[in-house]
Amino acid sequence: MTTEIERGREALLAWEASKPSNYFTWDGNLSRVLELRLGAERFREERVRLSEAGEAVATRLRHLAVQTNHDANLPRLERYDGLGVRHEQVVFHPSYHDAGRLIWQTGVLSDYAKPGNETLQMALLYLFAQVGESGHLCPLACTAGMIKSIQELGTDEQKKKYLPGLYERDYDKRLHASQFLTEVQGGSDVGLNAVVARAEDGGYRLYGEKWFCSVIDAQLFLMTARPEGAPSGTRGLGLFITPRNVDGATNRFTVRRLKQKLGTRAMASGEADFEGAWAEPIGPLDRGFKNVVSIVLNTSRLYNAVCCSGAITGAYREAATFAQHRRAFGEAIASFPLIGQALAELRAEALASISGCLRIAAQSDRMLTSGATDEERLAWRVAVNVNKYWTAVRNTASAQRAIEIFGGNGTIETFSPLVQLYRDAMVLESWEGTHNVLVQQVLRDSARYGAHLAFQKELRESLKKLVLGPEDRPLVERAEQGLAALGRGFERLGAGDGDQRFGRVLVDQAAVLVQVVAMLEELAAHPADAQKRAAIALTSDRFLKGELHAPAALPAALLGTSGL
Repeated sequence: MTTEIERGREALLAWEASKPSNYFTWDGNLSRVLELRLGAERFREERVRLSEAGEAVATRLRHLAVQTNHDANLPRLERYDGLGVRHEQVVFHPSYHDAGRLIWQTGVLSDYAKPGNETLQMALLYLFAQVGESGHLCPLACTAGMIKSIQELGTDEQKKKYLPGLYERDYDKRLHASQFLTEVQGGSDVGLNAVVARAEDGGYRLYGEKWFCSVIDAQLFLMTARPEGAPSGTRGLGLFITPRNVDGATNRFTVRRLKQKLGTRAMASGEADFEGAWAEPIGPLDRGFKNVVSIVLNTSRLYNAVCCSGAITGAYREAATFAQHRRAFGEAIASFPLIGQALAELRAEALASISGCLRIAAQSDRMLTSGATDEERLAWRVAVNVNKYWTAVRNTASAQRAIEIFGGNGTIETFSPLVQLYRDAMVLESWEGTHNVLVQQVLRDSARYGAHLAFQKELRESLKKLVLGPEDRPLVERAEQGLAALGRGFERLGAGDGDQRFGRVLVDQAAVLVQVVAMLEELAAHPADAQKRAAIALTSDRFLKGELHAPAALPAALLGTSGL
């Protein structure tokens, strides 16, 4: 006779067996979005490759991601080899390298050899991210930033020397990169950076400390440093490529320690001292920081957003399949209204997030292959910043919501990926710009360049082009009303009504508009997509405001930093 305990365990086994063996074929929405953004012919050409990646993630990478994050398997610093020679190596568990081989062989980075492939690359990244960072998604973003920097700024010699290795699909032969910007005294205030660059030995020698160095095992470091005699602030920062090894020996840097992080634990972050490390400049030294923002950070912010989108989808899938098999009070919990509402909102979050990300990636591809006006570049830059902010916020909320559906099981590391997804979400919120930094960036770009006007114009023109049936006209009108409210909000802020906190209200609205417009474009391409229609309506009802209001003044009694 089967006991209740046995039935409970059988339900869990059935839940595990019900999970898809291919995340790409499971995700019909992804195919529809890619068919629109890539074009039908290109999508057909890449479908097998995407399916192979989806199968590899759902089967092998899913388990490797768990292994890489076990406490006993986390990276460790080995400063000297067996003969006492300093080599500053990071030692990883074999599962880490197995995961890297799986990811690199998809060609997710080698596609950069031909411009205009980022939409496809972001689709692959989205699949990888559904099982957590696994120690390799940050390295992908950093390496992509290095590739783009060399492509756009590098000399012919630098392109010949570095790009073939950075394009390499063989994980064991690849070059991979990192970017070291943060210093202990500055953080987001990059203008305080104090690492010094001295012209020596046909290049430069770097002296100083970098405080937060992710992918500290990389073979190439993209670094900011201030050439001697350069002005203070961000204007004086140059951009440099610093190899890990020079002439077969470790460059003149030391790793102080590895960081013990809340999330992305399988990826090694550390602190480093540069004691005359040889480096070569890339691009004009007086434009180093501007190039970091326009090339490196914009790339990383899109990667960050896509990782959040993949994590949201992973959280939804875990929660939805669990709710179908978990029974309470004689019913599957998916039938309970509160659970049903949570699952519907998670599903809408997943659909909206990937729609916004792939729309931005497709814009990037068009700008690279067909060119763009300054106005179009400004609109894209705003979209990148607001999308990075919003996907990070919604990713954490989505992981929390999924854990709530699991109850106590949701807090157990070995039970599901949700614990790892939640920990990673907290890191993704801060990487590549905290929320406040991104809001400030949007406000500065709007004040200096009128970037908000370019952003609104691009969305307005996109809405005008939509061809949808009369039943969908209310959805378009909601978006138009939300866009008009955004415009009025920026006018009020510019006129002095409200402070920077109102800027965050505006960024919220702008980010939701990116997602809603993207989904409307997709609905126009697939009018029978009832799921997309419902996601647009739910997203609009939850987040899109018809009028924006500046936050009330802060109560004086709550200001200050004294004790409670």
